[in-house]
Amino acid sequence: MTWKRTEVPLDTLLPGTLRELKFDGSRVVLARVGPLVFAVDGVCTHMGGPLAKGSLSGRRLTCPLHGTVFDVGTGAVLADPLGRAPPSGAVRPVPVYATRVVEGLIEVDLP
Repeated sequence: MTWKRTEVPLDTLLPGTLRELKFDGSRVVLARVGPLVFAVDGVCTHMGGPLAKGSLSGRRLTCPLHGTVFDVGTGAVLADPLGRAPPSGAVRPVPVYATRVVEGLIEVDLP
C-alpha cells in the first residue's frame, strides 16, 4: 500500500459529506463521519453506481442507483438493493482504505 496525499484539507470535508477523488484512473470516496474520515472505493459493487453521488447517514452510505447500503468504516454490505441484509444478499463488500491527516491534509493508503 502507498499513502497518497489528497490535497483535501480536513477542515473542508464537513461531517456528513462525501467527496470523490481520482487516483490513476480509480475513484475513491472520502466520507466524513463526525471527527473521522473514511475512504472507500468509489464504485458500487452491485452495478457500478457512483458512490460519491449517494447519501451518507452516520456510517451508512447508500448507492444512488439501486439503494445498496455499505458501512464506510468496514465496507460491509448492510442491505442489498432489495433491502436484504447479509448473508442473504448477493452484493460484495466495497473495498476500504486507511486514512490519516498529515499537516492538515487527508491522505489515503491505496494499493
